[in-house]
Amino acid sequence: MIAIDWGTTSFRAYRLDRKGNVVDTHSSSKGIMVTPPGPRVLEEEIGAWLEEAPIVMSGMVGSRQGWVEAPYVQCPAGYDEIAAALKPVSWGKR
Repeated sequence: MIAIDWGTTSFRAYRLDRKGNVVDTHSSSKGIMVTPPGPRVLEEEIGAWLEEAPIVMSGMVGSRQGWVEAPYVQCPAGYDEIAAALKPVSWGKR
């Protein structure tokens, strides 16, 4: 799995193994306020990883200014509540 925290000022990506251990990381200053979110940025930042695994993104990428707006989840939240709020994103590579 690839986990991405795409915030206001930075882009952070983590490649995880099947047990959830971080096996590689990548970060840049391409936050939502600096660059428009979308497939081009993913390809530039983690292109080599994109065919390997599903991607889960969090942070400002799910805001009104981000790629796809996702609803907030009332805290504390469990796995079911978080999963129910996920929004799928379709793009050319998938």
